[in-house]
Amino acid sequence: MSPPTVFEEFTETLVSLGEAEVRSKLLQRVWNSPRKEWAAEWLEFEEKKRASATAARAETREEETLSIAKNALSIASEANRIATEAREAASEQARWAMWAAIIAAVAAVIATKDQILALIFGQP
Repeated sequence: MSPPTVFEEFTETLVSLGEAEVRSKLLQRVWNSPRKEWAAEWLEFEEKKRASATAARAETREEETLSIAKNALSIASEANRIATEAREAASEQARWAMWAAIIAAVAAVIATKDQILALIFGQP
């Protein structure tokens, strides 16, 4: 393994200092060329790396949100199907209940026909 180059050693120094300290040293003009350019490029690289990581996290969140939305849509569709079936069943039951009420009314009239006729015609 070959010994580290000046650039590699300087990059290690930048990493150990951290971005805030490197910015401070750049503003103080501690380094001159080419170290000044290397430090500026390293800061730019770190910013791009951070932006890339942020974008990747945002994309992951968007994918998770889309997955949750698809799941919610599937659940809502199933609930809608069940509600439609329940509505159809309730409609059918209401129709049968109406016929049962009509039959009961007719049976009640038939059962009391003598009393109704007596009431209408005044017969005891």
